[in-house]
Amino acid sequence: MYVKELQLVNYRNYSNFSVTIHEGLNFIIGRNAAGKTNLLEALYFLENGKSHKTSTARELIKWDEEFAIVKSTVQRLERELLIEASIFKDGSKQLKVNGVASKKEQMKARPIITVIFTPDHLRIVKEMPETRRAYLDEILEKTGPGYSYWRQQYSKILKQRNMLLKKVFVGRMKADVIDYWDKQLVGAGSRITIARRDIIYKLEERADRAYKNITESDVNFSLIYENQLLKEGIKDGETEEHYLSLLKEKRKAEIERGQTLVGPHRDDVGIFAAGIDLRTFGSQGEQRSASLALKMAELSIITELTRDYPVLLLDDVMSELDRARREALLKHINDGVQVIVTSTNVEYLKEMDIDASNIIKIG
Repeated sequence: MYVKELQLVNYRNYSNFSVTIHEGLNFIIGRNAAGKTNLLEALYFLENGKSHKTSTARELIKWDEEFAIVKSTVQRLERELLIEASIFKDGSKQLKVNGVASKKEQMKARPIITVIFTPDHLRIVKEMPETRRAYLDEILEKTGPGYSYWRQQYSKILKQRNMLLKKVFVGRMKADVIDYWDKQLVGAGSRITIARRDIIYKLEERADRAYKNITESDVNFSLIYENQLLKEGIKDGETEEHYLSLLKEKRKAEIERGQTLVGPHRDDVGIFAAGIDLRTFGSQGEQRSASLALKMAELSIITELTRDYPVLLLDDVMSELDRARREALLKHINDGVQVIVTSTNVEYLKEMDIDASNIIKIG
């Protein structure tokens, strides 16, 4: 899979802009605030129907305009796709593929698949657990049919259950009303838990290899799924029963606190190198190597499960990495992957003997 062309109308700082993108390695060069990141954000939007920078679609529309359009020609296996996304001032969106408008629920059809790596992703290891949960969820939404639905359902059920717990606490409702919502929570939460467990197994194997390559060592890299529901010896078919028993056990404490204390919304991923927990005790270099290894593993998994290479978007991460890690990142990307890199300069390319097939200057 690769992007051939990108066109923007009234998108962020662009009134009318188009650019040809090559297979292989592409660099977008420009000063800070010139709009380099906006180009990667636009490609990400075509896949996800949302930005990786803001949750408000209206912010993507150029100031004082009524709409924005992102259009791209994409080669996907043997098919050429013309993808066009429109964003309107009221927050609504429309997606067309080869001129055919998709229904609202098809906005996540993913006619293009990307893997994005930003300076924020360098903090996957040391940030809070929600950062690592979001990382797992993004991979699963790209590769697991139905995962997005169950995650949305879980979020809605959790919100409703927490509201009812507060009402029970103040005497406005009887505690047995929670029983129904326990079953709903367990149904969605168990699916999320099993899916995350399975993807962590896949990530660990690939990230271990990548970490060894990046650090040029034989240090073992491992991931541990920190989840309240999974215990050694519990089979997949027993997860829901165990989940329900934990909810009953915690019911009194949950009512007192007005929040659900058990479930995948409290998950974390332990990240270890040579047995050391890098989240807490890793050096900055070790944490950055681990983040790189995880993103490389993500790229490998998505390629395997979708049977196509995603487009790799590297947003200003090169300036955040030392020479060794820059070289490791680009060296271990498969030749079939289209890479689009933003940077303020390409001076470091001279150090690394890397041939960029396309250099695009912005601003």
